[in-house]
Amino acid sequence: MGIEGKRIAILIADGYHEHEFLFPYYRLKEAGAEVLVAGPEADAVVYGEGRHGLDGLPFTTTHALADLSAGELDAVHVPGGIYGPLYLRDRRDVCALVREMVAANKIVGAICHGPWVLVSADVVRGRKVACPHDMAVDVENAGGTYVDVPAVRDGPLVTSVYFGYLPEYMREFIAAVGGG
Repeated sequence: MGIEGKRIAILIADGYHEHEFLFPYYRLKEAGAEVLVAGPEADAVVYGEGRHGLDGLPFTTTHALADLSAGELDAVHVPGGIYGPLYLRDRRDVCALVREMVAANKIVGAICHGPWVLVSADVVRGRKVACPHDMAVDVENAGGTYVDVPAVRDGPLVTSVYFGYLPEYMREFIAAVGGG
């Protein structure tokens, strides 16, 4: 089953990792999904992490994070970076959205430090999570199992270590969203 017409939100904030946002953004559009880019505000410019944390590529959001609803989405993708995921994990509305998505068995993907959002949303308990080694203790303290593999799916969660594994991550994510 494909993902044509599926509504997928990518959650970003200043400091998102450009590769982990742009590769999935274009790959999902290419596969026929409707891609929503949600940030702190709709129609606002958000900057990637670049070389120094916040001097990266700009991207204009299409939606505000606060306006997203699990009932209107088929999946969510959380890119890594440092500052972007730190901002997102501190937002109650983002954590509530992730919890609602997982409770509805809808796909939530996160790569690199994006799983910090999953930890804060309290959805990793009893699940395998691939992420950078420096996050292993966070995952384990949240009741999850850190796995050192390029990408893993455990229930509705799809996670990956870093942008070097985007092909593996996207294969898992697209298959999961498509019902595979």
